[in-house]
Amino acid sequence: MKAVAYLVAAACLVAGVLIDYAYARSTTGAVRTQGTVVDFVRRNSRQVYPVFEFKDSDGKVHRVVNSTQQVIVRFAAGDAVPIAYSRTDPERARIDTLWFDHRWMIAAVIVALTVFGSALRADVAAAPD
Repeated sequence: MKAVAYLVAAACLVAGVLIDYAYARSTTGAVRTQGTVVDFVRRNSRQVYPVFEFKDSDGKVHRVVNSTQQVIVRFAAGDAVPIAYSRTDPERARIDTLWFDHRWMIAAVIVALTVFGSALRADVAAAPD
């Protein structure tokens, strides 16, 4: 049983790394700048996506709905946020925070540690006195 838990924990970590890497590559050659949260899009009662504006290196203003919803990090309208955008396609911009950039890896580590910890507790509880 412990071996299965270790395999599940390892699989979670690998999946987190792969998804995180794919997300980071979605904005290749990212340019970083500051933007402002201006609104929110609510796709349903539980999914809230921040809308932000920023100026690209040519001074053109862009208004973009972030590709990921806000779950852990909460923003309010008017908040200044770091932005990463593609020089060739500024509409492919995203909020550039630790959580938004690495949420899959962070989640994978939390799940893997939980599975690993549960396996160790079960192992200790099953050990004879």
